[in-house]
Formats: sequence, structure tokens, C-alpha cells
Amino acid sequence: MIGVLGGTGVTGSQVVAALRAKGVDFTCIVRDPDAAKAKLGDVNIVHGDLSEPDSLDKALEGVDTLYLLCGHSPVLQKMELNGLAAAKRSGVNYIVKSSGSEKGMKVDGPSDIMRMHFHVENAVRDSGIKWAISRPNFFTSNLMSMAEPVAKMGKLITALPPETTISMIHPADIGECVAELLINEEREGREYFLTGPAVTMGDVASTISEVVGKDVEYVQVTPDVARQAMVEKGMPEWLINHSGAMMGFVAQNSMGHETDWVEQLTGHTPRTLKDWLSDAQKAFIG
Repeated sequence: MIGVLGGTGVTGSQVVAALRAKGVDFTCIVRDPDAAKAKLGDVNIVHGDLSEPDSLDKALEGVDTLYLLCGHSPVLQKMELNGLAAAKRSGVNYIVKSSGSEKGMKVDGPSDIMRMHFHVENAVRDSGIKWAISRPNFFTSNLMSMAEPVAKMGKLITALPPETTISMIHPADIGECVAELLINEEREGREYFLTGPAVTMGDVASTISEVVGKDVEYVQVTPDVARQAMVEKGMPEWLINHSGAMMGFVAQNSMGHETDWVEQLTGHTPRTLKDWLSDAQKAFIG
């Protein structure tokens, strides 16, 4: 049985969709079963909370393969280590961990979140449990944070230079890749850096213009202005710090290289930025 931690988030919900499409038996381990049922529909759901280690023991009964995912959090490392410890106690024999972009996985990674992923990755490798690690790059869905100014003012506002190159990945491709890793244990023992086609931020503006049918102006602001905008939105300090650090990382083209793992794992070429925007265009039209 496959257990899915984090099945209600952007990535996890796509993993759930891919597993359902393959007709695989799995259980979602969630903090709030009622909310999860409303979001995910007719799937097996049990209560389990990464912040309450004792709750995980019952949730993992009968689970032999575990997808380990905690959303961005200042306590991500602690939460995922709780999940790993519970997996050991419960006899899980294979873990697929969701991590971060490849070049950020180092002891001095660009943000606290990335450094926490790095340490959990090492703990998973050292756990004695078979493992695989999914390292998705910049999500196309991250562009939703830029949708409102496009819809209201026709402006794509960002701290990134227009020549910044990013190999953005569609969340549905992440879900399909992770499903393949979960189902096929022979994929164990390596890290998979998942990317889509590389585009520049200037390409993003022109593609949005094409999809929504209006000219979108590219507006580059300073990091200080971008930070103040996040403050005004009420974002917590830890998330502002993470977002600012990652923008600096991205601006160095550290998320610009491509791999062919999506095609190898799914059998199809990666979805494009235009594919994602075609589904999300209402947010950019207003």
C-alpha cells in the first residue's frame, strides 16, 4: 500500500490525481480528513499529522511505500523527520521524498527551506530504507503570484531581469513523475531533477500576452520593492525571507538547466508554459 503525506497541496494533489489515473491503491494521510475529502473526493483518507508523531503510527499501518512531503514551513525539517521516524517504526520499506531544486540542495543552500530539504534528504538516504528523491524545479503555478497585476494593470511585475532563464515545470508533470517513482521501486537509489522547457522571464510575459489576448508590460522592480509588496500582503517573515532568497537564486540562472527525466518517467515530453497558462488564463484576465 502506498501512503501519501501532503496530498492536498499543489504537488500532492497532482500525485493523488496521477495515482488515481493509474488505478493504484493508496491512502492519503492528512491532518484534516473532512477538508481533504472535500478537496480530493473519493479516495482513501486517514488522519495523521506530521506535528503529532504518535498519530502517524496508526496512519502508517499497512503502508509499505511512503510519499514524504511537507509544504513550505519554518519547521519543515522537524515535520519531515517526524514522518521519517514513523516510517522506520512502522516498517515502511520505500520512501519517495519531495525536495527542492537541484542546485539548491547543499549545506549552504539559498534559503532556510532549501537547507532543511538538504538535511532531510541526507537523513532519508541514511535511514536504512530504500529511497528515491524528487527534486522539482520552479513550478509554473508559482506565476499565480504575478497574476493580479497582469489582470488589473496589464503588467508583469517582478524583481527578476527579463533575461532570467527558468526551466519551469507543470505540477501535473511532477505528479506523474512521482507516481512512477512510487509505483516502480526499481527507480530507488537516486535523485530526479524534474524540469520543463527553459524559458526566459521575457518569454513568460510574451506568452501571457498571447494566451490572454492583450499586451503585457514587463516591469522589473528592486528586491526592496518586491519585499515591501510581500509585507503589505501580510506574508509571514519566514516566507518573505525564503521568497527573497529564492528570487536571488533564480536571478543567477540557477534554475535554468533542463533534464529529460519527465520524458523518461512519464513517456511524454514535458508540458509547456503555454499549456499551464491555457488552463490558468482566467486568473490573468480578471
